[in-house]
Amino acid sequence: MESEITKEQDYEWFVLRVTYQRELMAKEQFDSLGIHSFVPMKTVRKLDKNGKYVKKRVSALHNYIFVNSTRKILDEIKLTKIPWLRYVMSINSNSAKQVLTVPKKQMLDFIAVAGSDDDRIEFISEEQLHLTQGDRVRILSGPFEGIEGIFMKLNNKRGRCVVIKIEGVTAVATASIPAILVEKI
Repeated sequence: MESEITKEQDYEWFVLRVTYQRELMAKEQFDSLGIHSFVPMKTVRKLDKNGKYVKKRVSALHNYIFVNSTRKILDEIKLTKIPWLRYVMSINSNSAKQVLTVPKKQMLDFIAVAGSDDDRIEFISEEQLHLTQGDRVRILSGPFEGIEGIFMKLNNKRGRCVVIKIEGVTAVATASIPAILVEKI
């Protein structure tokens, strides 16, 4: 893809928007280019053409894709192969716009939870998420062992869960987790 060798440690997780819900199409194109990308999926029940309910995997976050690459590689791809990609921008501490990237550990935790087939995983939009002060915690055991996030109670959940938030985009909440299975960090 590029003439000079780029070290993997130079890669960052970029948050990109696509138009017209083409996130799965973009993922296929990134896969064909050998570039790691992630689209959170969820299972929904839908009526098929025969009037029967079937379970189907669909994008849980329409119009978003997370891509592990360099800015240089993505700029080239946007210019030559996938022109309908857009960088998601954020405001930094100096009130200047910058391309939104997600720290590696946070993204790997997000993928571990959002990539799970557990039906109890809940995706929360930025508007729905009303974070109060919660403790930063690490899950000690179970399928999400090592995941770090904020331990909190959500309005629509019975117990407490761990929330992993991608600033300005979304958050994902684990199933209820007993306090004994987390440690404060």
